[in-house]
Formats: sequence, C-alpha cells, structure tokens
Amino acid sequence: MNDNLFDSPWVQSPQIPSVQQLIKTVEPVNYPRGSGEAKQRLNLLEVSYRNWVRDIIDLKDFKYCYFVNGVTDALNQWIATEKRPWQYLEGDYEYARMIGGKGECVDEIQPDKLLYISNPACATGNIIELDKIDNPVILDCAYVGSTDIHKIVPPVNTEQVWFSFSKGWGLIGQRSGLVFSKRPHRSLNIMKRVEAWNYTSVEICLAILANYNIDTVYNDYKQKQLQVCTDMKLTPSDCFFIANSTDKKYEQRRRTGEIARLDLSKLLR
Repeated sequence: MNDNLFDSPWVQSPQIPSVQQLIKTVEPVNYPRGSGEAKQRLNLLEVSYRNWVRDIIDLKDFKYCYFVNGVTDALNQWIATEKRPWQYLEGDYEYARMIGGKGECVDEIQPDKLLYISNPACATGNIIELDKIDNPVILDCAYVGSTDIHKIVPPVNTEQVWFSFSKGWGLIGQRSGLVFSKRPHRSLNIMKRVEAWNYTSVEICLAILANYNIDTVYNDYKQKQLQVCTDMKLTPSDCFFIANSTDKKYEQRRRTGEIARLDLSKLLR
C-alpha cells in the first residue's frame, strides 16, 4: 500500500455508497418562512436525534437544539458570542487554533477555565473519559456515528454539545450538524426564530436517522479497518476510518506527542 495516501493533514471520511444513494432520493424543500413547516421538521429531527444517540449520550439536560452547517459553524457561532477566555488541548480540532481569538492551546487542562474539547478525540479518533473534568465545557462530538456504542458522559458543567453528519456518514459537503445547549444560544436562537437554516439538509438528516442506526456504518466498516491496520502495522482508532501510529515516517501527521493520526478513507472505498 502507498504511504502517500496519508499526505493530507485533513480527515476526509469515506463516502458511504448507500448514504450517497439515499440522499439522491431526498427532494429539495423550501418552506415559506413563518408557515411553521420548517420548525416542525426541525423539531422532529431534534426529538429523533435525541432518541437515536441515547445509548451513547444522554441529552436530557440540554433543552435547546439548533441546526448548524456542521461543527465548524457551531464553533464560529460560539466564538462570535463568547467573551470568556478558553482553552483547548494540543491536537484537538485545528480550526480552534486557526480562528484565534481568546483560545489558548494547552498541554494540560487548566482548572476553572472554559474548555473546548472533542470526544471522540479529534487528535486520535478515540473515545476519552471526561468524568473528572469540572471546568465549564463546550463538547464537540463530531465523530459520534463513526464508533461503536460507547457511553459518553458529558462533564457536569458542560454548556453545549455539538454533533455532525460529516464524519460517520461522509457528508462533508452537506454541512449538517446540531447544537444542543443548556441555555438559549445568543446567535443561533435568533437564527432559529427567523427559521434561517438549510431545510433540505434537515430532510437528509431525517432520512439517515430513518434508515440507519447510530453504529450501522461503524459495523459495516470495522473489519476492513482492522485488516488495513494489520497489513500496514497501524493501531486502529475507535473511529472506523482513522488509524494511529508512532512510526517516524508519519511524523508530519503527528497531532499530540508522538502519535500520528492517519485517515484511512481512501483504503476503505
């Protein structure tokens, strides 16, 4: 196998043929603003999603739900309204670093300071335990849907939880995600009030929920991931399209310490 497959620093996530066929069946929609139809469909997605992920994460404490253009949009919306300094760990989602502002990259979590953190971890694709964290937390769960059923318990002071349909379902170009929040979101609450989101993307997400379980794609691809990792002497991640390695030939892909994150998407097609 060609090691140049890992030249890209970005995680692509594989396009799932059955998902690609499914979205072709979804008709574009354009509800009249104020008719209530768009809110009804978004409310259905919210209720369905809470139920869909309940074996992984309990969202009952997060009363408010918003549709966003993926977690990158969630991060933009949060940073635009966040006045507190915040921190993120080395190797976490690089956009947190690129966007600048009051975010600080740290090696260890500083007590009390607002923390942005991903779980499954962006740095490795592995699920991490967060139960001992008592910081205020923004929790990025973009990789949920690409792992096995594994309970994620949000830290007690978690303020928002974000989800994406890009990773596990190969819908990077659709820009679809959800924000669950304990309090009304300053900007997204306005957007929701005026029904400003992508109505067709909501329908695509509803179609996925109706046709797949949260771990369907993981189960379909896990054995292929394990075989690729065995053949290439890599360590399989909890996320089915990611592997890790401490081999020096992958050092340009290192995100935290000596661990390189490798995207297997091209090998899983």
